[in-house]
Amino acid sequence: MRWFTLAVGAAAGYLLGSAEGRQNLQKMTQNAQTLWNDPKTQEKVGQAKENARAVASDAKDKTQEKAAEVKAKADEKKESDVTENDVMKNQKDETTVSNNENVPAANATGADPDIISDPSTALGDEGPAHA
Repeated sequence: MRWFTLAVGAAAGYLLGSAEGRQNLQKMTQNAQTLWNDPKTQEKVGQAKENARAVASDAKDKTQEKAAEVKAKADEKKESDVTENDVMKNQKDETTVSNNENVPAANATGADPDIISDPSTALGDEGPAHA
């Protein structure tokens, strides 16, 4: 990499520093302008621009189509999530009633029916002691 930098620096110094280098630089500039102004070159440049516009237009159309599809799917999912949440909420409201026959006995003694208890002890005997 250092050799490359040295070579570029030497070439730039030659082209800008010496009279012969400036003449060569001027010739290269004229050749580049002649090539750029050539009708065949300008025709190819025009074709390349048209191809780039067509590709960009196709990409834009495809991107817009995909964006519409993604939005539709997101809206669909959002509606589905809302209905699932409503169903789960309704199920939760319906399942708050316990099917454990020991709940009244636990409530009567102040015991929490959700705490795991010793199955060999009657539920009425568990809970806080009443003084």
